[in-house]
Amino acid sequence: MQQKQKNIWELEDFQCPVIGTCLTMGDLRTAARHLGMRFTPGASDFDVHCWFVSQAKCPGKAARWLQKQLNKKHRRSLALFRKCADDAALAALWREHADAGDIPGPFWAVMSHPGASQGLISEVFGEVHMLSHLLGAANRADLRRLDELERGNQLLAEALAERKTRLREAAAVWKTRNRKLERELEDERRRRQEAEGERISLREALQTTAVAALRTERDALAGHLDAARHARDEAEATVLRQAAQIEDLLRELRLARATLAERDNTVAALEGLVAGQMAAVESGPCPGRCGEGCDGACGHACGRLRGKCVLYVGGRCNLMAHYRALAQRYGCELLHHDGGLEQSPGHLHQLLARADAVVCPLDCVSHEATTLVKRACKGSMKPLLLAGSSGIGGLARCLDELERAVQ
Repeated sequence: MQQKQKNIWELEDFQCPVIGTCLTMGDLRTAARHLGMRFTPGASDFDVHCWFVSQAKCPGKAARWLQKQLNKKHRRSLALFRKCADDAALAALWREHADAGDIPGPFWAVMSHPGASQGLISEVFGEVHMLSHLLGAANRADLRRLDELERGNQLLAEALAERKTRLREAAAVWKTRNRKLERELEDERRRRQEAEGERISLREALQTTAVAALRTERDALAGHLDAARHARDEAEATVLRQAAQIEDLLRELRLARATLAERDNTVAALEGLVAGQMAAVESGPCPGRCGEGCDGACGHACGRLRGKCVLYVGGRCNLMAHYRALAQRYGCELLHHDGGLEQSPGHLHQLLARADAVVCPLDCVSHEATTLVKRACKGSMKPLLLAGSSGIGGLARCLDELERAVQ
């Protein structure tokens, strides 16, 4: 004779995780209206959750409504798990659904299964409990990283404004000096014309008795002319040096703009990532019914990169957990090679054979590894994306590009 399914009030102290994981806040507030429950104005989601947890501990009207709603919402999972006759079959089916990201329905099916042992129930509860901690920690880390990037972006904007001010000041100084030199050159030309007129007059007076004195004066004028020419040459050299300085400033300005654009793209990628993760937290775990055609609108790892394998060469080892968590958000598997610090080039070839695409951060990888990856990707016609930085944002931008390419 088949055993009867467990009711929610028979689950000892597991009502809280079952309600929090298997029902959304929209489900609970709908239940409150159905049961005629009126909460105080401004009651939080936590207040609503706690009230239903307390009601679920005894077989009252609220608990029976919750039991009915759980069975209706997760009827497919219940029907599938009801075919399992022992703990081994239940554990294997749970592992298959958990690895695919399908948590709510299978969790209720295991907790309410009449044949599930206390050990299996505790094991499944512990896994779901730790998963909630990991998701919360990942969100806090990404928010801190976004705050750091925003502060860095502000510093770059201020530095760019300061550099523009200095460039305008330098240009104004150069224009002032140029006008001054032009006036001096005009004066010199006028003086040369006057000297030429005097020279002609002196030539006419060569037959006079003052020839010697005039020659002396002519020599003096020639010396003045040479000095003026020397001053003019120095002025022209100064103008050329100032022009070269302006070119250097323009190159620095273009570099600063490119750096700022790179940071803006990184911030945008992280904002999209954080928004997706916040949407995933608010909507609850993916119900697992998206199918192969899911476009990632549910906010979970079921996007267009699902089933893909991405190799990350180089980077910072202390961020590997975050790299892999980010890749899971896109639905792909992330392989890693440290670029030759401890792992051999032969191992890199093995990973390249498994990968569908390769990401390589330019600021944290050896030249040998970069050359090897470029040559291997070109030979195997696999896409290679060069990230501007080894941070989370650089990887997020590359995964966005891969996802758009898949579209």
